[in-house]
Amino acid sequence: MELIALTPNNIEIARQICHCCLPYDRVSADVFRHKTLEDPDFDPELAVLAVEDGQPRGFMMGVCRAAEQEVGAGIKVFGVREDYRGRGIASAMLARIEHAAADRGAEKLNVGFTRPNYLTPGLDPRYTPAAAFLLRRGFARRGETFNMDVDLLSSDWSTSDLERRLEQEGVTCRRLEPHERERLREWMAADGFSEGWRYQVMHAAQQDPVAVFIAEKDGAIVAFACYDGVRPGWFGPMGTTQSMRGIGIGTVTFLRCLQSMKAVGYQICEICAVGPLYFYSKTANARVSRIFWGFEKELTA
Repeated sequence: MELIALTPNNIEIARQICHCCLPYDRVSADVFRHKTLEDPDFDPELAVLAVEDGQPRGFMMGVCRAAEQEVGAGIKVFGVREDYRGRGIASAMLARIEHAAADRGAEKLNVGFTRPNYLTPGLDPRYTPAAAFLLRRGFARRGETFNMDVDLLSSDWSTSDLERRLEQEGVTCRRLEPHERERLREWMAADGFSEGWRYQVMHAAQQDPVAVFIAEKDGAIVAFACYDGVRPGWFGPMGTTQSMRGIGIGTVTFLRCLQSMKAVGYQICEICAVGPLYFYSKTANARVSRIFWGFEKELTA
């Protein structure tokens, strides 16, 4: 067996392996490229295809991201073709990535939630053989998160009454213009929103139509919400400046996103890595649709 680095020449082979192994997370070639080769921290030593007898058998991609005081490392995606499991292929890929991550200064390795550019926010336990593999290889479960679905066909998601009320407070909501990306990025940074969120929002701002809505008061941005920033059809992130929360601004930016998603042809909005379950349930009748487990392992240098 040989482990070879992911390149533009074999990326479609890697995508097809994931397509077979991850039926709940099949993505287009463009999205797969964004999650792999176009990741800002892409490292060919951490993205490998397993080849045996000239045939691709598995794929695993890790990533290391430098933070202020540590190196964060994670496995973004992995899979082995079903007929070739149990032969040490995944173990060989994992050993390669663990060694490379430790060499880069990482002390821990997580699975899935490789913010800001991730495929899933953890491991879907319906990939049960993958969960069992991680547990056998020394990973421990570390919490869970979940996605929620909104049936976009169930409503027109009207915001007319709410927007009229907010206008009396001097607040308006609209779609971000392409030339305003840097303005929004600077405001998010100044208001304390994470670099990861800024990355996802800027990706959403590059879509056509722009998949970001903002709220303003007195000409200043006070809130944002977006979709397609993590994956097509996924909503989030969204945020409102602290002093303006509680008056419905988050609701209107969220609903404007739902209007837009429905207009471009989505039937389901999948809300990613949910925090306020009650808000989404109450506002859009959202229902929990997917669960993701976190996994983590201590690395040795």
